[in-house]
Amino acid sequence: MKSLKEKFQDYLKKKSVFGKISDLIFIVFIVALFIPGSRLAISGFINSVKAKIIEPSIEKVSEERTVNFNEINWQLTNLEGSAVNFKDFKGKVIFLNFWATWCGPCIGEMPGIQKLYDKYKDNENIEFVIVSNENFSTVNSFIKKKGFTFTVYTSQYKNPEIFSSNSIPVTYIISKIGKIKVKETGAVNWGGKKTEGIINDLINK
Repeated sequence: MKSLKEKFQDYLKKKSVFGKISDLIFIVFIVALFIPGSRLAISGFINSVKAKIIEPSIEKVSEERTVNFNEINWQLTNLEGSAVNFKDFKGKVIFLNFWATWCGPCIGEMPGIQKLYDKYKDNENIEFVIVSNENFSTVNSFIKKKGFTFTVYTSQYKNPEIFSSNSIPVTYIISKIGKIKVKETGAVNWGGKKTEGIINDLINK
């Protein structure tokens, strides 16, 4: 009967380089699942792949809702410590995203949000409102570590009813007159041409 060492040597001889690499990746993946600190990274990676595939969609006219800025009094704080009110963004196209540092799908779609932000960061007709209900220090530390530069806010207030959702991430694209044109739950490809087309259309109206 062959020893464990002999079996391993036979494995090395029979396996191709590609096969060895594939097996190694699989083993690392399994081991990482049992290490708490690695689970979020794996979830983020998986969801980043999903986010490259799933495109946003325009809501049907019959389902379209309108944000009443006159009734909203929602205070937000950016990472510079400055307070703003959501109603101050009235008259602009708004890209509104709810997320959390512990949320794998949220992290997975963030590179796409960064790509979209980079395209429009100098356009005064659009406002990026990326919101977390976690405490300021947690959010600030996460964003700095990841190197994201889009505008992030924290809020200790209840989200407006029109933006209520049982899960995150959830993202809304809102027209200049407050029409919710897009609502997507889960990791989505925000950095693609389809999102750019939606936003360009809303900016030009």
